[in-house]
Amino acid sequence: MFSSSLRSAAGFAGIVVVALSIPATSSRATDLGKDDEVAIRGNIVAADPSTRMIIVESPERDTLSYRVLPTMGASSSGDTFGRLRPGVTVDLRYYRVVDLLVAKSTPEIDKQAATLVADPAQGPGILGTGMRARLWALSGTVVRTDLAAKKIDLVDSNGGMTYRTPWIKSAEGQAVLATLKPGDKVTLVFSERTAFEVVPIN
Repeated sequence: MFSSSLRSAAGFAGIVVVALSIPATSSRATDLGKDDEVAIRGNIVAADPSTRMIIVESPERDTLSYRVLPTMGASSSGDTFGRLRPGVTVDLRYYRVVDLLVAKSTPEIDKQAATLVADPAQGPGILGTGMRARLWALSGTVVRTDLAAKKIDLVDSNGGMTYRTPWIKSAEGQAVLATLKPGDKVTLVFSERTAFEVVPIN
């Protein structure tokens, strides 16, 4: 159930690599802050305690996957992961995905993306935790660009699946987005979506 739901959520969110956040050692990306926080209410579709991944269906953010931090906010009454089951409605607060690399694909760019993803210190810091969000990479062929939403629809190079990328936040990424056209090959690196507070309400 979880694996099939995760594949579905990946189609919405573009998530292809997820891993636990780990302690920060140095900074490359700007730390996540209040401007990156999002609060939603939704229903849990699937939950995996071994990876601390949940998939939440919400009318505010569609169906997306989230990594739940081992230590959540005080109002969540500690680690409530054991209560996170399919069908449970939750109030969830999380840090949105942010882009670290948006570029037309070249061997050098692909190598840069792999280096970023492999180095835990490159991810943005998670406020008040001493941890960093891990990174994931996506590459493929542009189907279309949505300049208003600041997103790209592309066909994944590895699986042939069509993805809509997360919102491209950085000015550098948006500048590249404006130059892209269908048929261009692109490589992107994003932080993962990280839930720091999950409160079951039923």
